[in-house]
Amino acid sequence: MKKPIILLAFLLFILEAAKATDSGKDSLLTVFKQTETRLFKDVKGLSQQQVNFSVDTAHWSIGQCLEHITKTEHMLLGMVQDLMKQPANPEKRSELKGADGDVIGMMQNRTQKFKAPEPLLPGKQSYQLASVLDDFKKQRAITLDFIKNTPLDELRNHLTLTPAKEYADAYRMLLYIAGHSLRHTEQIEEVKAASTFPKK
Repeated sequence: MKKPIILLAFLLFILEAAKATDSGKDSLLTVFKQTETRLFKDVKGLSQQQVNFSVDTAHWSIGQCLEHITKTEHMLLGMVQDLMKQPANPEKRSELKGADGDVIGMMQNRTQKFKAPEPLLPGKQSYQLASVLDDFKKQRAITLDFIKNTPLDELRNHLTLTPAKEYADAYRMLLYIAGHSLRHTEQIEEVKAASTFPKK
């Protein structure tokens, strides 16, 4: 019972952080930090056998999840950077629906399954934890540097129409990155919870 309570408290924390309006940049960075901390905690000390374990051929290993998280973050950040090169369109802010925090809940919801596009699919090689984590850390450093060096007003005043035909600003697109990471962190936790997961 203790674990669900802890997870619920964590989710409530990041949702409230994302909804904050008086320190939006700090809130965004907090969400990234909290989700990153959870990911690192989940994979700390795993053996190569554990990192490469999968329940069956239809399910990803922890190594594959980590590679996918990194590839997707690279792609989504690239989309945000491209959006920032377009003219600001703050007049579209009235088209935004819901709250910032809704993004995390939507991305985290694993009851809805999606097939990753081909470029974002992980490989089938044997993974070394140190190597895939290093790739993630390098990409995450680039993402955080972008957030820290981009004015909040700029993130809020550049909006785009998503494939779901709804508007999102650059701020929310960055939340997609954190939410996507959280989604697959939970997938990693599901792998570790499997009855056949290696003991070491």
